[in-house]
Amino acid sequence: MTLSEKFIRKPVMTMLVMVVVLLFGMAAYFALPISDLPVVDYPVITVSVFYPGASPETMAKTVASPLENQFTQIPGLNTIISDNTEGQTKIYLTFGLERNVDLAAPDVQAAIQRATANLPIDLPAPPSYTKTNPSDSPIMYLTVNSDTLTPGQLYDFGNRVIGQRISMIDGVSQVQTYGAKTAVRVQVDPNKMAAYQIGIGDVAKAVTTGTVTIPGGSLNGEVRAFAIEPQGQLLMAKDYEPLIITYRNNAPIRLRDIGKCIDSIDNDVVNLDYVKVGEGIRSGTIIVAISREAGSNTVTLAKDIRETVARLQKEIPGSVHLVIFHDKSEFIVSSVNDVKLTILIALLLVILIIFLFLGRLSDTIIPSVTLPLSIIATFIVMYVFHFSLDNLSLMGLILSVGFVVDDAIVVLENTVRLVEQGMKPLAAAIQSAREITFTIISMTLSLAVIFVPLVFMGGTVGRIFREFSVTVVMAILCSGIISLTLTPMMCARMLKEKGKTKETRLQKFTTGFLGRVIHGYGTSLKWTLKRPLVTLVVWIFCFVGTIMLFVSLPSHCFLKATAVLLWAVHWCRWAPLQKKCGSSKTTLTR
Repeated sequence: MTLSEKFIRKPVMTMLVMVVVLLFGMAAYFALPISDLPVVDYPVITVSVFYPGASPETMAKTVASPLENQFTQIPGLNTIISDNTEGQTKIYLTFGLERNVDLAAPDVQAAIQRATANLPIDLPAPPSYTKTNPSDSPIMYLTVNSDTLTPGQLYDFGNRVIGQRISMIDGVSQVQTYGAKTAVRVQVDPNKMAAYQIGIGDVAKAVTTGTVTIPGGSLNGEVRAFAIEPQGQLLMAKDYEPLIITYRNNAPIRLRDIGKCIDSIDNDVVNLDYVKVGEGIRSGTIIVAISREAGSNTVTLAKDIRETVARLQKEIPGSVHLVIFHDKSEFIVSSVNDVKLTILIALLLVILIIFLFLGRLSDTIIPSVTLPLSIIATFIVMYVFHFSLDNLSLMGLILSVGFVVDDAIVVLENTVRLVEQGMKPLAAAIQSAREITFTIISMTLSLAVIFVPLVFMGGTVGRIFREFSVTVVMAILCSGIISLTLTPMMCARMLKEKGKTKETRLQKFTTGFLGRVIHGYGTSLKWTLKRPLVTLVVWIFCFVGTIMLFVSLPSHCFLKATAVLLWAVHWCRWAPLQKKCGSSKTTLTR
């Protein structure tokens, strides 16, 4: 007893198995995350250093170079890219795809520690690093503006209140606030400095030493102890003006004697304005950019962020306006919905073509069930492998629509042939399964193995196309399994014995149309077989011309490989069936 015979003789068991596959597949479909492309965790670490007031050349020489010298000693490092701007340096460290970014982070921290001795001693903060990929753009941008707060106060509010609240969401890796920080600007008069013989270094030293926070210790009494808290950190511009820079003629020279201090922001040359139709221009706007963690789902995370933003809008002061400026998930959902619609249209068109050629609705149902069931079963595999519903995986399903129906059609046509020879449907289904099982297996495996090399392709392209290839392979395998279990059982129960059904008008039209096509093909085939030399010359000419055009075609090597892959798919798709038909001398057309 073959595998198919067991499922043919036990239809209740077969239906229960398929219902379980259907339910689990639908559950897996709704549990799959949605993304634009397959998730590829690039091992990239970004090192950031801030040195306010330094020029890009100074940042490159005094900050970037010492760090780069230490980073080159890290094993598995592929590239180092430094971006030096005024007062800021960002170094992007890219590792091989096989390197775990979590294991590379301690090496980066150790390299930063070794380079600390060669960095400027007056850095406001030590270098920091994040495991955020710079090529992965933020998934959402928020705009924050206010009618009453200054730009500096608005930045502090957005960074401390909004940014910290969103950073607590599971899946958020980084929240960046773009705006101007609150700062005190010291503007000195060069003429007065020259008169007092004071250099800019003296002013910088006085400001630095006059705004330090130091521990004051404690004052111990007989019964109580008092903590001393020196007010060394200056916050307002008026607090800076009394700072003593130096002494001349035993008299102190204070900061207000050579200039003035202004409550301002650290960058007053950039201004962000928010413009909305009907609301006018809002000045002093800040931008909050939200990035996701590697592996987190963009659509789900964006939903959580929108819920948090809705709660924040109710909690923040009425003078502060928080608006979602850009949401990447909207584009992802729209593009994925378009691909889903394409799959549905492809399914309907394939079923329509099957109906036009079979001519009977009951016969069309048999292979038509294989199509959605094979795709639904593929969702289970995608869920197990932690795939997502993205453009590439769905494109693989679209490509599979034309593959998964072939096995069921072959089983149906071979069973119909035996029924037309006088066998009962049950016996015909069992006999057909015995004849066609090896052909179905060989067709399925030969077609699936074509996409296996894509699974083991290395590099970034291999990571991206892995979901595509595995999805196609699993859909083909699921189609083969269903064609050997459910399809024969349906043929045994739904086909009618010979003589009990009338030929429909559509069957008569299809039979006549195909008869004319076969007659024309037979005439051309006879003419070709009588002139083998002409056929050989034409074949050689086409073969050589194809190779020459293929080599000279200015295209990417991946496109050429795709062309070879499609040719191999076409050959492996029909070669086993042609071999089977040639050996058994059977005809699988109606």
